[in-house]
Amino acid sequence: MDIFVQKPKKPLKGTIRPESDKSITQRLILFSLLTEEECCFYNISTALDPLSTLKAANQLGLEYRLERDTLYTKGVGLKNLKEPIEPVDCGNSGTLMRFLMGLLSGSNIFAVLSGDSSLNQRPMSRVANPLKEMGAIILGRQAGNYAPLAIQGSPLKGKKHLLKVPSAQLKSALILAGLSADSPTTIVEPIPSRDHTERLLKAMGVEVKKKDNIIEVQPTKELRGLNIEVSGDFSAAAFFIGAGLLVENSEITLDKINLNPTRTGLLRVLQRMGANISKEQKEGIEPSGTVFIHNHGLRGTTVTKEELPSLIDEIPLLAVIAANSEGETVIQNAGELRLKESDRLLGIMDLCSIIGREATLVGDDLYI
Repeated sequence: MDIFVQKPKKPLKGTIRPESDKSITQRLILFSLLTEEECCFYNISTALDPLSTLKAANQLGLEYRLERDTLYTKGVGLKNLKEPIEPVDCGNSGTLMRFLMGLLSGSNIFAVLSGDSSLNQRPMSRVANPLKEMGAIILGRQAGNYAPLAIQGSPLKGKKHLLKVPSAQLKSALILAGLSADSPTTIVEPIPSRDHTERLLKAMGVEVKKKDNIIEVQPTKELRGLNIEVSGDFSAAAFFIGAGLLVENSEITLDKINLNPTRTGLLRVLQRMGANISKEQKEGIEPSGTVFIHNHGLRGTTVTKEELPSLIDEIPLLAVIAANSEGETVIQNAGELRLKESDRLLGIMDLCSIIGREATLVGDDLYI
């Protein structure tokens, strides 16, 4: 397929409400399965991954009604999951498969998790191994490293986990397993990752304590229902932020987007590069608000490994912005990008080459 991109003939101006947050929608759907109370979620994302999550949750007992972008759910409770008669199809969603690994490990049912050909080639041992240390029974191809995965729910013991790399998916899987453990579960991250799971579960009555990079979750018998509006996806908004910064004399307003600080690292990096960005924020279970972007010249910077978790999905976009900025930009310790659905580091280098810029990879450090 050939793609033709034409340089804008005039500035980009206007107000946009980006697509609703996919990550939050997936969590809300799955967590609503764990309460017997009714839930209502407004402005949900109806992208493929949330729809896969909805189908999977339905296989496990969730009743729902979807009216345009409003979702009404009735779950079965943490201890009453329905045993599926067919493999649970996770589609292309690594988030869904890894979350379910944690949730099902402490259940009283048997289930098989599978996905499309791409998902079934993604390694799962980084989640499976710490779950097995808690007592989980997980079988799969190559010693449980690849799906399809067979999970027999079993009693779990609380444990302290020291994560080698920051990962919101791994952390969330361990938190969900910890809900059914016999004692508290503690997770220590090297660097804090996105915290949607902790925020939402706490709002549903789970006792989650967080201090710096240490999270402790108490075993839970029941969760309460939740009514919430899903804000705009910051990752989707990021493309308009990039366009507003790169197209001369542009002024773009992004309305009702998620401003969780564990997701908005891109804003902080861009402001350090000289971007003219301001925001108005309101607090809630998830912070949200309005972001104002004005075209402005940018300069190179260094993105440290400590910053990566808060902008991991925006690194390809940042690379394009950096390629059109003055000076060199260095993105340190970006090896995690190799473990996505594709090798994003190689993709970034190819992209920079296409637009006539040079990108060099030294170990896991990317120079643009």
